[in-house]
Parts: sequence; C-alpha cells; structure tokens
Amino acid sequence: MTGNLFVYRPGGPSGGFVFNDWQALINVMNGVQGRKIIEFDDSLVVPPTPAGCRIPAGQWPMKDVMWAGFGPRSGVPRTTVVIQRRAQFTDLRMIGGQITIVNMAAAPDPSPVSDFVNSDQVQIGMRDDCGNTQLVNQGDVAMFDVGPHTVLFLLQNCLCGMPTASVPNPKPLVQQSQGSQITFNLLGQNQTGPNLVRSAPNASVLFGALSSSAQVAFDQSSITNSGGTFNFGPQGRIQRQVIPLPPAPPATASQSFNKPNVLIRCNGHQPGFTQVLPSIASGFTIASTAVQLYSGGQEVVVAEVGGGEKLKVSPSGTDTIDGDTGPVHIGKHGSKTFASDGVSNWITISEVRRPA
Repeated sequence: MTGNLFVYRPGGPSGGFVFNDWQALINVMNGVQGRKIIEFDDSLVVPPTPAGCRIPAGQWPMKDVMWAGFGPRSGVPRTTVVIQRRAQFTDLRMIGGQITIVNMAAAPDPSPVSDFVNSDQVQIGMRDDCGNTQLVNQGDVAMFDVGPHTVLFLLQNCLCGMPTASVPNPKPLVQQSQGSQITFNLLGQNQTGPNLVRSAPNASVLFGALSSSAQVAFDQSSITNSGGTFNFGPQGRIQRQVIPLPPAPPATASQSFNKPNVLIRCNGHQPGFTQVLPSIASGFTIASTAVQLYSGGQEVVVAEVGGGEKLKVSPSGTDTIDGDTGPVHIGKHGSKTFASDGVSNWITISEVRRPA
C-alpha cells in the first residue's frame, strides 16, 4: 500500500490506509501532500445497510484527489458511491474508472460540486483497459453546477447520465447559468444520456464526439427548454456493422436495426423488396435502453449484392431521402450511402453503379 492511496471500505475493519469511517479518511488524507487516490470498496456492505459507499453531509476537500472504484467483481461491474444530501466537495475534478456515482441531492440542497472558475477542466473516466465510470443524478439538484463559467469536461469510457434500473429517469447531471459555455469532449465508448444539462438563457453546450464510438442521446430538451443552445461537434466513422452477417445470405426483406453505421447486404432479385431506414429522431437507441440516439452525420450503406434489379430504399414515416418521401432505386451490384442530418432527412452522399 502506498502513502497516496486511501481505501474507503465501509463494513470492514480500519487499519493502515484502509478506512471504514469517511471523516477519519479525510483527516488523514489532508495531511498528505501531492496527488492522492480514494479507492471506494463496497464489497463488505451488506443488507440491511443501503448498497454502496455512502458519503455523508459535510464539506469535503478534494484538491489533487482522484476517485476510483474497486472492481469489477463477480456480478458487480462497478463499486457504487452514494453522495448523500448536503455533501459538498471542493476541487473535485478527477474521477476514475470502475465506479458508479449516484447523487442524491434534492432541493434546497446545494450542488455537490459548484466551485468552478473559467477554464476549469473536469476529467471523468480512464483508459480503455481500466473499466468505465457511471454518473447518475437521482435527485433534482445537479451534481455539477458550473455557474456562469466556461468549463471543459473530458469524458472517457463514461456512462454519463444514462438511465439505470434503479434510476430510470435521471435528472440533469450538470447545471449552468446565463453566459456559461460547456464542452463535453467524448473519448472512447461513451454513452451520454438524455437531458444531461439543465441550461439557462444565453448558455451553450457543445458535444464533441472525439471518438467515433461515442453516442449522445437525441433528447437534450433540458438545454433548449431553458433558453440555452447545444450543438454537436464532428463525429467520426467506425467500422460498419454488416447486416445480415456472413455467411448468412443477403437479405430478401427489410432489415430492422437501431444503430447507425451499418452496411446492409441485399438480394434484389424478383420479387424484390424495399429496405426501410429507421426514423432519424426516434429509431436509433443507446445500448438496450430506449434512450434515443443523436444520429447526425452517421451513415447507412445499402448494397445490392445478389445481382437483382428490384431493390428500393425508403425513409420511415415523415422522414425524407434528399427531401423526398418516396423510395429510391438501387440497381444490381450497386449501392448508396445515406447520411443522416440528425432531424428528418437522409442525404445521399455516395452512389455506386455497376459499369454498363
């Protein structure tokens, strides 16, 4: 055990750098200079004690401190940390992996983290081989209140505001005041939940998907309903999922899918069929949940690989392809690539035809 690693393990004995009492841990940690890590371990928390490591009300200094979790364990992917009402932290800017943080703050409680200044940075998550981080806001007070400031959140492999079985409708995780500018840079396999930020007039949010596998929920109305604005940065491509997956034969009927970036192999021989694209605004989802995924700029490739002439592609509902609600034709051994505008229109950005 090194002198800058502190283990918070409720339900077990204390000794060395292992603590079962939060106040005692803070007292010792405050006497150590430099970077420090708190590893939360809820493996000894048993019923009827509520699940997870619970942080009590109080003012807790976190300068140069990173949080991390003990895990994964059999059947437990992450340690759970419960921030109880009226718990506040100063200088909490680093949260590592293998940890689920549930914020219980409710009005009139203050936000647990609200001491931001302009150009602050918050780093959440770790490298691809170090597990992921999950943050969920159960109460109606945001975990992070950035005020009127400009703040950058670096999220890597993070389940940020995603619904859980115990919190199916989480409240906004971040709050901003008038004039604030927030950027979320998303690296790795991020999944960003709906209504992540409670905004204010003349405030703005930018979702920057720096990793092509990052996903952002379509519904961010808690920003726009408050008079703020949000935008999506460029999203990269990933290797496309092939449907049907070989060695299965090409499709002879419309295929269902709820993820962007797919390649659909089709057989357009008689009698042919029409491949229907998902609804842009509601047909794409994150994981196995019903969280609608923002799909702007993402692509669907439909290819005729069977040598038939009877393949068509149609938008869903009131969506359009190049502004038209009707189907488009794909000839034998041809293909078309459709890019979503994120609202209701598929734009044909590439077409391949068999040479005459």
